[in-house]
Amino acid sequence: MTSASDTEPTAVTLLQLNDDVLALIIRQLDVYQQFEISRLNRRLESIVDMLWETRVRNVVLQDEMFGRSGANSRQFVAFILALAPHMQRLSCKQLDLRRLRLLSNHTLERIHSFEWLGNVYRRGRVRFVDEDVRMLQRVFPNLKSLKLRGCQITGKYLCDLEELTDLRLDDCQFLESQHFRDIFRQLRLRKFDIMEDCDEVNCCDLADLQLCPTLEHIKIADYHVCMESDITQQLLKLPHLRKLSIYSRNFVFDVLSRIVSPTSPPGDGRRIEAISFSGVLHDYGRFFRELGNLGHLTRLELYSQPEEEEEGGQVQCLGDQILRQLASQLGGLTELHLCGYQLESPLGLLEFVINCRQLRVLDITRTFCHGESFVWRCIAILAKQSWRTRPLELWIRHSDIKPEIVRSPRCMDNIRLLKVDSKQIGRNTDYTSGVLKFSFVR
Repeated sequence: MTSASDTEPTAVTLLQLNDDVLALIIRQLDVYQQFEISRLNRRLESIVDMLWETRVRNVVLQDEMFGRSGANSRQFVAFILALAPHMQRLSCKQLDLRRLRLLSNHTLERIHSFEWLGNVYRRGRVRFVDEDVRMLQRVFPNLKSLKLRGCQITGKYLCDLEELTDLRLDDCQFLESQHFRDIFRQLRLRKFDIMEDCDEVNCCDLADLQLCPTLEHIKIADYHVCMESDITQQLLKLPHLRKLSIYSRNFVFDVLSRIVSPTSPPGDGRRIEAISFSGVLHDYGRFFRELGNLGHLTRLELYSQPEEEEEGGQVQCLGDQILRQLASQLGGLTELHLCGYQLESPLGLLEFVINCRQLRVLDITRTFCHGESFVWRCIAILAKQSWRTRPLELWIRHSDIKPEIVRSPRCMDNIRLLKVDSKQIGRNTDYTSGVLKFSFVR
């Protein structure tokens, strides 16, 4: 005979689960919730410590993490100090600055990267100012990477961050020209970004970039190089420069002509190896004529954006003639990324397969090239190129070529000539509009 107590479900508490299952559950919580649960008993504390030891390197803090639990000042500081032995990179997004200031009497030596991502347009917020830069110097003495957005700083104390090699400034108000000379002269920066709404900084201020010969990557807006005083040639003479990214919505042709002009080589034995452009151009003929000056280019990346003013976001069309001309000039290409276009016909693109003997990657993501016939023509051309030692990779993601083609017998039989990649990627892949990137090699 079975009693009623035998058939009733047995209550299971959280702590009756094994450690592996508990760890899986705790991993679903944000890092402050993990801290809170670790204080319940020693077993949970041990599991959280194990997770933090292996998984907490990059920490992102937001106000909502603490608002839900009503964390007070003491709890916030205890949380940060518990994280301190594990984290190396700290990012504060829309965090109340007063919380960060609670750390002013502590030193977090393991953190080498810090981001402050504020919102300068939100009223009632305490603003990140010069004294907060001094606080960073005390709290993070080994800081190597610093990104500030939405701050009200003059730049006065940035040069005191002696270990800094990566400095990024975005939407920073009140920056003053006289402080940039000290920044470039005293810091051994490898990367420097100064982007949107830093309008107080002009090309005359950035001319002092030449005082920082260690720079390898620079990201600036076009108005920093297209003013009355042209600093382009000074930038190109930096001895270790490897990458130059210019956000250029209004002066694309001006910037491009200054950098790729055959009369203005980078010098010092360095040449432009790769160019990437993302955005909408209404004169690709002129754009490609400028690129034609770079016969030694090995990588070309062009990412088109839908023209919003066109009905249905119509994609840009590239004609056969301009593609053929460019293919004849850039015979050294190893990678061509032509993404988001409508081709007049496959013929212009096939010229790159014919002329570029070292071409390894042909990326036509989001491009319409008249369907599967393009693939068969590629195979026919490659079959005649006896010099090829490896197959050409063809990326057809979100193009008008059906992904099922990779399983067709014809493709599988010719895999030594052409390797088709149809792996789907998110349609919202972010290619910021209006960006020119140049990569240099010696």
